[in-house]
Amino acid sequence: MCGLVRVRSKEDPFVSDVRIEAAVFRETDAKPSSELPVWRRHPATGDITSAMLRWGLIPHWMKARPEIAPINARAETVADKRMFAAAYAKRRCIVPMDAFYERDKRKKLHAFAMTDGKPFGVAGIWENWRNPHGEWERTFCLITVPANELVGTVHDRMPAIIPAEQHPRWLGPEPDPRNLLAPFPAALMTKIRSPR
Repeated sequence: MCGLVRVRSKEDPFVSDVRIEAAVFRETDAKPSSELPVWRRHPATGDITSAMLRWGLIPHWMKARPEIAPINARAETVADKRMFAAAYAKRRCIVPMDAFYERDKRKKLHAFAMTDGKPFGVAGIWENWRNPHGEWERTFCLITVPANELVGTVHDRMPAIIPAEQHPRWLGPEPDPRNLLAPFPAALMTKIRSPR
């Protein structure tokens, strides 16, 4: 699920009246392995910062690049699976977007967004991996939850959308804020026309 997202708006959903610099935020329909703007807590300073990270998680402890880097982690198991547990406890992030896409059983693409048209933030986890050449690579994956009534007409999973007022908690030091990982209210979302 959620192998394509739309990043169009220059608005920053973390602080609604601030705009991200053009050098950091670009307009794109992003697929796995794309770089996207991601909000995270800086490990050294503790400040909340934005940076471009690649979609497809590589845990810091891996000795070699995996053949397939996970793009999603299930909310029900993200705290327990070795692939995700350390990042979930210490390196959570928010991935801003304007829409996400899901395919139905016939492979038709459907796009979902907020009814007010504003960007929103999806829960994610990130990692810093040192590749065999000694270069650091920052990667992330999205967290998914069971679909709400709207998305459920197309797919049984959806991204874990974190309400803007809960972004500081999700990015904070709390090791297990799992009660934030819930289906976003369907009444606040809409299915929009997909360009594909």
